[in-house]
Amino acid sequence: MMIQRPRGTRDFPPEEAYRRRAVREKMIDVMERWGYREVATPTFEHLELFTLKSGEGVIEEIYSFKDKGGRDIALRPELTAPVMRMYVSELHSSPKPLRLYYFANCFRYERPQKGRFREFWQLGCELIGGRRPDSEAEVIAMAEEVLRAVGIRGDIHIGYLGLIRSMLKKVPEAHRQSIMRLIDKKERDALRELLQSIGAEDLGIIELISLKGKDALERAEELSAALSSIEIPGENASAAQSVAAPGASGREGARASARAGRSPESEMDLSEFREMLELLDAYDVEATIDFEIVRGLEYYTGTVFEIYASGLGAQNQICGGGSYELASLFGGSETFSTGFGLGFDRIMEVVGEVDRQKPPVVLAFTPDVKIDAIRIAKRLRNIVPVVMDVMGRSLSAQLKSASAINAEHVIIIGRRELDSGKLVLRDMVKGSQEELSIEEIEEQLRIAFEQTTPVRR
Repeated sequence: MMIQRPRGTRDFPPEEAYRRRAVREKMIDVMERWGYREVATPTFEHLELFTLKSGEGVIEEIYSFKDKGGRDIALRPELTAPVMRMYVSELHSSPKPLRLYYFANCFRYERPQKGRFREFWQLGCELIGGRRPDSEAEVIAMAEEVLRAVGIRGDIHIGYLGLIRSMLKKVPEAHRQSIMRLIDKKERDALRELLQSIGAEDLGIIELISLKGKDALERAEELSAALSSIEIPGENASAAQSVAAPGASGREGARASARAGRSPESEMDLSEFREMLELLDAYDVEATIDFEIVRGLEYYTGTVFEIYASGLGAQNQICGGGSYELASLFGGSETFSTGFGLGFDRIMEVVGEVDRQKPPVVLAFTPDVKIDAIRIAKRLRNIVPVVMDVMGRSLSAQLKSASAINAEHVIIIGRRELDSGKLVLRDMVKGSQEELSIEEIEEQLRIAFEQTTPVRR
């Protein structure tokens, strides 16, 4: 019986694995030039790390299990929580800010669909402990440059949670999570119905999330100024005193806010948001103000952003991030951070040309010079990849094998070549060959392997 790979996973044959590595290295190179350093965390963590951040309802969406010691364990569904756990336990005394990046596989338990797999890869960064506007501008500008490095021009949309959260403080607590969910899912009609049912239609939430473009900030500041004079029935009522919001599910309740019971620093500061936008101008980053961007994850505190790419249909988001505070949730001191996560698998669907991996040089030899051939191959591997026959094939069979793997260069060695000091270098593409010294062969191969050939998937 042939064993198949688990559902929702993929194999990456050599050509695709090389293509993914080439793209990843270009992106990582940008991050390292911005001063970010790589970190790595375990593939599995204690389940509590993710339920603390996202609520008990997240268990339905991830791979979780009890290990042989009876401990509740989960395969990581994302990387921000593990990196912040590592920061609190191991890096909290390090000089600030910390600039960290990561690339790793993550896991989610959901029905596989086009472009979404149960095992997926994420590339991201965390800028821990920096001043908010400067950190936000740096992270957004770097995200754009990372995408440009692989030929993707993303459409950047930036929102600010301070104003929407200030508005939500005006409504009964039991309804706040439902309102955020409806905004995040862009269910405008259901949102309008809910706001009317609780007497909150005059808060300006619908108008706020409709604001986009260069004039959005001015109108947002006007809405902010008017907010203090607006009162609605049940304002600041607790969840225990309020009826359940229409459409709210038990699962929503289980996805309790990571901010519940904590009081992070005030988030309402549109002047900081304006400063961040000015810094983005200095970075020459073009972005659209979009107050409908709420990210849905309630540990975000200030600026949030998403980047979209063409060629992916309706699900075209390839990057998301913003400012957040998680360190105190995991037992550390309150530390504001900014970061983003890039959906690497989605990026691979729209990435442009990638240099093709050149096939190795084949060193073909007659049986009587095998020992000398091994020594020559060892020398050449300091410059280029070289393969030798390990199947006991004849010289003619070795040449046929070289053609089968699309080798571009073959070095032929026999007793005559060794005695003369001139080896045969055959160009399989041009169909020509010449006798050269080992030094001349090294130079020609060095030049040939410096040239790259772009290919498209």
